[in-house]
Amino acid sequence: MAPPPKSETKDRQALAALYQAYAPAIYARCYRLLHSKVSARDAMQETFVRVLAHSRSVLTGDEGLHYLYRVSTNVCFNLLREQRVRERATPELAARAPEPLSPERGHVDRQFAAALLDRCDETSAAIAVLHYVDGMTQVEVADVLSITRRTVFNRLRKLETLAINLLGAARGRRGEESA
Repeated sequence: MAPPPKSETKDRQALAALYQAYAPAIYARCYRLLHSKVSARDAMQETFVRVLAHSRSVLTGDEGLHYLYRVSTNVCFNLLREQRVRERATPELAARAPEPLSPERGHVDRQFAAALLDRCDETSAAIAVLHYVDGMTQVEVADVLSITRRTVFNRLRKLETLAINLLGAARGRRGEESA
């Protein structure tokens, strides 16, 4: 394996120095905004991950600190926004929660899900599980699978059509059996 280019090594060293110098200040900033040690630590880490992922060259000195403050502020605001959405959605979701399933109903649902996934290719099955079981957004699924969000959207629509067709076929067989 070839060693990384000198510019990449230099950027990593600069980022490490930036982290050593400013991580405590960024953590304090995040803590002031989020009022949670755990959330502040996560936000601080996310700030440096974003710097690593999006910066072509690592900034130093005051310029680096100002950039880190701006990124950390955006990360914190995004976390606060997500938290507010969850807080508003929780009562609504609880009100919409279905009645507890009987063991028989759960078995039928699992059989239906297995039949549906058996008719899918591997990528579509992964999309279905990540989106419907794990609760990921289309963008998150696209990131995890390294595909476009549009591909995720199209595959989900195909899965829904397949599910509707499967349900229709199952209802048709039940109608024939009872006649």
